[in-house]
Amino acid sequence: MSAPIITLTSDFGPGLFVGLMKGVILGICPQARLVDLEHGIAAQDVMAGALVLEQALGVFPEGTVHLAVVDPGVGGARRAMVVRGAGCLWVGPDNGLFSAVLATDPGASCYELGDQGIFRQPISNTFHGRDIFAPAAAHLARGREASSMGRQISDPVRLDRPQPSQEGHALVGEVLMADRFGNLITNLERGQVERFLDGRPVAVRAAATAVFAISPSYDAVPPGETVALFNSTGRLELAVNQGSLLERLGLDPGNERGLGVRVERVE
Repeated sequence: MSAPIITLTSDFGPGLFVGLMKGVILGICPQARLVDLEHGIAAQDVMAGALVLEQALGVFPEGTVHLAVVDPGVGGARRAMVVRGAGCLWVGPDNGLFSAVLATDPGASCYELGDQGIFRQPISNTFHGRDIFAPAAAHLARGREASSMGRQISDPVRLDRPQPSQEGHALVGEVLMADRFGNLITNLERGQVERFLDGRPVAVRAAATAVFAISPSYDAVPPGETVALFNSTGRLELAVNQGSLLERLGLDPGNERGLGVRVERVE
């Protein structure tokens, strides 16, 4: 039997917090293989965390345990939970972080983490990643059933994610986030865009930017020029070849979310 895999995602950035969670996990499940998925998520940005986890869907082997901590409500009324869905287990706060998992797998089941016996004591009100989520992830990796962790949750929190709309000859969406290169990732998905265009010429507009093709790669345009393309997750992305569109538009990280994007059919 291969060693279990546990991924870790957080908004902790550099410092000791991630290492402390790993220490707790290895004390319970020393054979675990730990994978750092992302720790550079903007502080308390649950939507960005959900988008990171969306990219993990279908990538890791079945049975992988995904531990995610983007938790602005730590110590408050929000529930701690485990989701069994999309072939994996997902551990973290019930605040919408696992929205993509729930959308992808309508048959996913959710359970509140209620077994105090597995938690690290005393439980800090400010570090549930170490004291609740890391022990739960480790026990799940050792083979414990998610359903044994606590009562079933029938109403997990789901993020209200913006959906594109059609306005005449335009498909209207918005920017969800910028990546570390300053590329702008939208909520417009490849299949939706291609069906809308139906082979017609296109104009993609956002703020003062206009692009008149959807290219296969960044280097389809010269360095410094703006390009529209479908990224590795199948979403429409706007970028500058070897540059940052975020900077070009004068935006700071976090201010790009909600920027309108229009995909226009050129009739």
